[in-house]
Amino acid sequence: MALWGVVSCPGSVLTRNICRCSCVLTGNGSKLLHTSSSRLEQVKERSQLAQQHDEVGYVIVKNAIEPQLAAEMGGHVDWLLKRYPELPPEQLHHPLIEYDAFWLRVVSEPSLVNLARQLVGEDVALFASHYFCKMPHTGQEVLWHQDGAYWPLEPMKVVSLWLAVDRSDSHNGCLRVVPYSHKRPLKELTQSRGENALSSYTDVDIDEKDVDDIVLDPGDVEIHHPNIVHGSRANTSDRRRCGLTIRYIPTSTRITVPPEHPMVPMNWLIRGKGVPGVNLYRSWPAYNPAYSYSFSGCEDWNRRAEVSSQAVRESQTLTPEAVKATSLAKAQRVMKGLQDGY
Repeated sequence: MALWGVVSCPGSVLTRNICRCSCVLTGNGSKLLHTSSSRLEQVKERSQLAQQHDEVGYVIVKNAIEPQLAAEMGGHVDWLLKRYPELPPEQLHHPLIEYDAFWLRVVSEPSLVNLARQLVGEDVALFASHYFCKMPHTGQEVLWHQDGAYWPLEPMKVVSLWLAVDRSDSHNGCLRVVPYSHKRPLKELTQSRGENALSSYTDVDIDEKDVDDIVLDPGDVEIHHPNIVHGSRANTSDRRRCGLTIRYIPTSTRITVPPEHPMVPMNWLIRGKGVPGVNLYRSWPAYNPAYSYSFSGCEDWNRRAEVSSQAVRESQTLTPEAVKATSLAKAQRVMKGLQDGY
């Protein structure tokens, strides 16, 4: 899948072949390790990913998915933006997954799940997912924050994947992280005033020289710790910047808010087995051409074991208008929860 070659490091300018970030992995599990002596070593296997994640707080995997899937994701974002014009492009939240077979197809992609399982174990669930789309010239800033400060999880064992849909760089508002900041405890959030896509932030003093800009091409993924301080600037360029966040948890991690809470996510078992009495999981959404995004393999989707016969029957009784109205209402509920400081 991944091509072996020289890859650039996030947020770094190579000077005498020495860079500030530790490594970049390729999609086939190989690694380019930049050492202080400027040597490049190919290291076979993904245990290195966990070491990098635990030590620095983030890691980049190049070509994590096939180009065809990355291209389909771009079409999916266009489809969502057209389908839900009522939602800001930065707010394509997890309730939209409920009837979206392609979204589950992406987050269950084996190459992505295999990355997650190195950090959360063999039994993997989806906690939440969110397309964050910054349109040209209008894409909002995201102030410094720690993801874990938002999440009702016990214990806080979770991993975030930021999967690039578009080219993401310093010109169009790429993700920016503070390496090693994950070693700080989670800090209480402060409500925002002014432009901030998340309505709250982590009040920390950050020196710009300590920040890495995460430069990604479509299909690349950045993986980070729930405590790491990160954010992004507004998109003032002529190019869109879109990425899909995917939050995986082990099935032993409990979601601690009740189902009626405005911010409760919708959970799906992705790999392995659930733990009895911890969380409830939904059947995967069925594909229905009347209201679903079309994708490669969609004609066989409903025969997957994870898609229950009940979900298939329900999909046949739903109208496109009902699906859209239900998904939109739930996504707006999440937006209101963010604004109210949940």
